[in-house]
Amino acid sequence: VAPKPVETVALESRTASLAALPDVTLQAAMRTPHFYLLFAGSVGVCMTGLPFLQLGKFMVNDIFGAALGPSTAVIAAGFPSIVALSNMTGRFAWGPVSDRIGCARTTVIFGMSIPALLVCPFATSMAASDPALALLLFRSSALCSIGIFAGMPVLLAPAAAEIFGGRYSGEIYRRLWLTVPLANFIGTTVMSRARDAAYVRYATQLAADVDDAAFTAAFGAPMSDLPALLSSKTVTLPLLMTLVPEGTPDPSPLLYNDVFYGIAGCSAVALACNIAAFKLPLRR
Repeated sequence: VAPKPVETVALESRTASLAALPDVTLQAAMRTPHFYLLFAGSVGVCMTGLPFLQLGKFMVNDIFGAALGPSTAVIAAGFPSIVALSNMTGRFAWGPVSDRIGCARTTVIFGMSIPALLVCPFATSMAASDPALALLLFRSSALCSIGIFAGMPVLLAPAAAEIFGGRYSGEIYRRLWLTVPLANFIGTTVMSRARDAAYVRYATQLAADVDDAAFTAAFGAPMSDLPALLSSKTVTLPLLMTLVPEGTPDPSPLLYNDVFYGIAGCSAVALACNIAAFKLPLRR
């Protein structure tokens, strides 16, 4: 008799393991730490690709606009296609992967989003000196992060069955699916505020190097009105760069570094939560 394929053996083993699990109702599941660990882990993973999904085109323009010039517009226009391809690939790929190695190991692989996101600040720091390599690193980070982001919604249903048993996993999954829109709301809000705060911080630093008379002549208001001028977009980083002393570095490529660090931190918390959700013994 020919031996069974490895994939078939792995699937049969997982099916037998699930059959041996106690079936936990939704109400009982919500009284366990596993539910909230998986909930938090899902929120964290679902935030990994948001910087590129929500702000990708703006990131390309801000980070590479000064270094790449007119070609930046073409690169930014093509960026959504890269995002969509990675998202679709992740949706299709992670299901078979988790079927073969299990949800617990798959969530550990999702931890690759942490170094992927931390590559971005390194890339932004070299945008002026080596824009080609910086763009390559940025795109690679985006592909990895979005591919991982796409996997968590696919993994929620089998993860619920693997932890709580199969009988009530559908109900538990429907409750856990709320993490997807929740992550979108939290991530978008935090990213927007972090980017705006960074913009104000760097603009204030640049304005400090501008002569008061030159500032007033350029913007028709004194330096003390800088917050209001920034809010109305009368003062922008590109305009300030025309007034600062020659050789002052353009901070535009660094605007999203706080976003990258913050989302990487969320991914690290998500990794810890997902590992704990699968490793802790389930007590009913």
